[in-house]
Amino acid sequence: MAGKGLLQRGFKSKAERLAISFRERLSLSDISPLDANDLAKHLDIKVYPATMFVLDEVDKNLLMGDGGFDCEWSALTMKTRLGNKIIIHNPYHSSGRQQSNIMHELAHIICEHTLPTYDYGFKIPMGMRHYNELQEEEARCLGETIQLPRKALEWATKANMSVPAIANHFLASEEMVSYRLNISGVTRQNHFYKRRFSK
Repeated sequence: MAGKGLLQRGFKSKAERLAISFRERLSLSDISPLDANDLAKHLDIKVYPATMFVLDEVDKNLLMGDGGFDCEWSALTMKTRLGNKIIIHNPYHSSGRQQSNIMHELAHIICEHTLPTYDYGFKIPMGMRHYNELQEEEARCLGETIQLPRKALEWATKANMSVPAIANHFLASEEMVSYRLNISGVTRQNHFYKRRFSK
């Protein structure tokens, strides 16, 4: 999840503002969890599990993970022949990761990133596909920020919530919570205040 330093100055702040703005539009508080499926519905984006399209047994096994290992294929955004954008995701991932996967794809759409022009028909590409490093970094940052805004993380740490508790409240994975606590600076800020006021 480590960033590559590609983001334009101000993008992270913009992501934080969007995270709060979308909650306001959905009549949620700044510290409320935001279900990726609810955001998709608000944006009029249909979300489908890949199992609706994958019929080949080899691809099914890839979705489920080979030999017990978690499948790396997460999700993608496709444009239908009618011009509508849809998201297809891996339903075999944990619920927290599914939320992150869908949020990542929604971030691509919110950022108005270009979609590949390939016509896959009903075949979902499981291997490497169109990849734009800057666009992926923007989607990563925006998606995880919408899921776990800094303001919400500050509230959670002030309430002394554990990482599992934060993950459960915000529909996220524990890995994502730990990452956001660190990358947002909330963990560092919390340690600073604890040292300062414990003296």
